[in-house]
Amino acid sequence: MSKNFLLLILKSVRHRPLRSWLTVLGIIIGIMLVVVIFSLSSGIQTAIAQTLRMFGSDLIYIFPGKETNPLSSIVGGERFREKDLLALEKIQGVKFVVPVDAKTLNLEFRGEKKSTMIHAAPWKKMRLIFESSQGVKVEKGVWPQSEVSREVVLGYLTANSLFKEKIRVGDEIILKSSRMKVVGIFSKIGNQNDDNSLFVSLVDFREITGSAGSAFTGLVKVEAGADPNLLVRQIKAELSRQDVVRDFAVLSSDKVTRLIKDVLTIIELTLIVISLVSLMVGAIGIMNTMYTSVLERVKQIGVMKAIGASYDDILSLFLIESGVIGLAGGTLGILLGIFISYLIGLLAAGFGIRGVFSFGSLDFMGLLAILIVTFVTGVIAGLLPARQAAKMEPAEALRYE
Repeated sequence: MSKNFLLLILKSVRHRPLRSWLTVLGIIIGIMLVVVIFSLSSGIQTAIAQTLRMFGSDLIYIFPGKETNPLSSIVGGERFREKDLLALEKIQGVKFVVPVDAKTLNLEFRGEKKSTMIHAAPWKKMRLIFESSQGVKVEKGVWPQSEVSREVVLGYLTANSLFKEKIRVGDEIILKSSRMKVVGIFSKIGNQNDDNSLFVSLVDFREITGSAGSAFTGLVKVEAGADPNLLVRQIKAELSRQDVVRDFAVLSSDKVTRLIKDVLTIIELTLIVISLVSLMVGAIGIMNTMYTSVLERVKQIGVMKAIGASYDDILSLFLIESGVIGLAGGTLGILLGIFISYLIGLLAAGFGIRGVFSFGSLDFMGLLAILIVTFVTGVIAGLLPARQAAKMEPAEALRYE
């Protein structure tokens, strides 16, 4: 009987292939999103943690704007006075403060022009931050020794990929009509923002851009043994006395990590809700398909009952069919979700972010649970149509036109 049931189910699905594929589409989308979420969430958190460790656990970040809306600092265009940032060096536990500025400027090399991000800070302090806190070295060339030397250090990708020809140590570039000499090239950092940037002294930056006495953000180097969380509170209290930047954020590396994890959690919850809605749409699609199937197979049901099929036989036939449709959607959703996660992992690796996805991190018991859920969802969705089919009287079914 089971073999006959399966043959009838396969025949029914093959009889309406387009409708069957459209029915399982909602299940496929919902399960795909769930698989992508759970396949990538741990890898993304690990990758972010590794990236943040590169930014130094002994650093505190200061930027204009609210913690809950960091993009407002970019839109608002507020800037700190340099003297207000440097005044923070009086706080016990602060080793030094680095005023940092940044701007997108035109860069020209051998007749080819590109726009790139320029980062500016005092060379001596910038070197200490890069080498002691972030572990980043100048791979080729040297660090500039003078703040007014018109010398630059390039990010790895700026030197090797930005222009058709690679920029080498000793080459000259034109930065907003000012000739600059390349004296160093950083090793690959793994952060796209830094790898695609150009670094100059704060003095040269101000001469080129015309800005003076201000900085977009600040980095605080914490002394060994000092409590970063206590320093964050003290820095906030000190900066609250200035009246130029009304809203500002002061974040330790731990706080940045927590904020990013909170954002990821919100994204995950949103995608899970979307997945559940998609799953419900898929279940409704299965129910609609099964009702249509019952109407199309009234005479078949009548024949089966006439030759001895019971209420339970008919009920089981349609329940198994709806369950198989749900199971097929779940299986395809899992395979598609794993494939998309794999592609995202490859794309992230191409940008220098490794470990986002690995087959070893897949939870196979969780995937099995997803298959069970989709099968049960299909069975539940097909319950009402199956009962309608099972209750048909043989004589009425045979007379149905």
